[in-house]
Amino acid sequence: MVSHLVLRDALWSCPKDFADRAISALRIWEKHRARVVSLRIAAFLLVGSLTLWMSPAAQAQGNDGEALRQTVQQLVDQVRSLQARVKELEAAQTGKTDCVPAGTPEAAPAAEASAGSGSAPSVQEPTDHDSEHPMDLPGGPKLNIRGFLDFNLGLGTAANPLIYPLTIPPSPVHNTFQFGEFDLFMSSDLSNSISFLSEVVLGADAANSWGIDIERAQITYKANDFFHLSGGRMHTAIGYYNTAYHHGTWFQTATGRPYMYFFEDSGGILPVHIVGLEAAGLVPGSGKLNAHWIVQAGNGESSLFIGQPIVNQPVQNFLSDKNHKAFNLAGYIKPDWARGLQIGLSYYNDKRVPDGVPHVKNSIAGAYLIYATPTWEMLNEFQVQRDHSIGSAVTYNTPLGYTQISRKFGKYRPYFRWQEVNVPVNDPLYGTVGRYEGPSLGLRMDFTGYAALKVQYNRIYTRDPSPKNGLDSQVAFTF
Repeated sequence: MVSHLVLRDALWSCPKDFADRAISALRIWEKHRARVVSLRIAAFLLVGSLTLWMSPAAQAQGNDGEALRQTVQQLVDQVRSLQARVKELEAAQTGKTDCVPAGTPEAAPAAEASAGSGSAPSVQEPTDHDSEHPMDLPGGPKLNIRGFLDFNLGLGTAANPLIYPLTIPPSPVHNTFQFGEFDLFMSSDLSNSISFLSEVVLGADAANSWGIDIERAQITYKANDFFHLSGGRMHTAIGYYNTAYHHGTWFQTATGRPYMYFFEDSGGILPVHIVGLEAAGLVPGSGKLNAHWIVQAGNGESSLFIGQPIVNQPVQNFLSDKNHKAFNLAGYIKPDWARGLQIGLSYYNDKRVPDGVPHVKNSIAGAYLIYATPTWEMLNEFQVQRDHSIGSAVTYNTPLGYTQISRKFGKYRPYFRWQEVNVPVNDPLYGTVGRYEGPSLGLRMDFTGYAALKVQYNRIYTRDPSPKNGLDSQVAFTF
């Protein structure tokens, strides 16, 4: 007798209309095969029970013969029902066939007759449901998606909240509507200790070209509060703002990030992204001080296009131009006794290896003092970037910093920010960026729980004789 597996494989060589019916019946059989076996066993047990109950000894033990006969009749009816169901399932499994299963002696003449007729037999291709690895994952991880988007209107030469230097592109700056970043934030828990998150951003650049970036994509294993390990592309733990605020501008009080934390492909000079590994956790024994530690190692930034203010892709996502890795060390405290207070330090070290010019050692050291509650926001950060060409006696220091203060009054939040980026002219990495320093004054209004209107005035001093002025207006929301 041909097994059901051989029969299933053979049905692909049958005519399509018959194969459809036969395969459907076979699937019913495979689905209920275990049930048929169970039904057969149940029928056997019931028949055996009837035999015992109908014996003279069993009938003589009770005085309620009529009740026993009714019970026996009910059991007989159940056996008949089960036998009918077994026959139904067996009929669906066997069925009448118009072709011979492949692999049996009768298959060869049937195949020859089909070939001699001049037409090939109709063969039905397997569907996704017949695959050994179906795409559906019943009970699998749940993917959570949250979206962010912002629209902007910029007036004046210092209104751009997305890119700098402000003279990029070199043509004169005009008043403009700007489509901001379309950000899709995705997260999923693979288990109690493993999770995944990603940010995919679609946006336009200074050349009005659309581009898509996977800004973050990292998988994290959390053993406990004292240790977790992440791998992928993530934000570098330099300072506070870079890990507290990511690509959704709705979270930020102001229209844009401080100049020092602009993204690399928007003209920023800090390595705000890193591709590699991160280990972090709570410091054991820190108690109410809530001290945390972070260690990161990754590819670092590209050594190509050094000296240019905007690089197409300085983050090395796939190939690295050097064997040694960049590393970053950071730590911070969040005391229980001072709600909203966070104090931290960080140190980043890397080396650029451009062709034809001396290699450059690059290090960044900084500190921050943050006080943030639902009502008050006081952010203070300062970093010093040190660039040193190997073989040179000169080290170039670039100060970067900002201070931001705001207070919420109902749905309104006025804010003030002072910021600075001052790159030395002869710096071997970013000498063309220059100086950007000055105040910003703004107002945020949350007109719904998930949408905000922001208006911000900027006055920026550069190395040009006259300052630059600009007015940003932005609608940012989450969906």
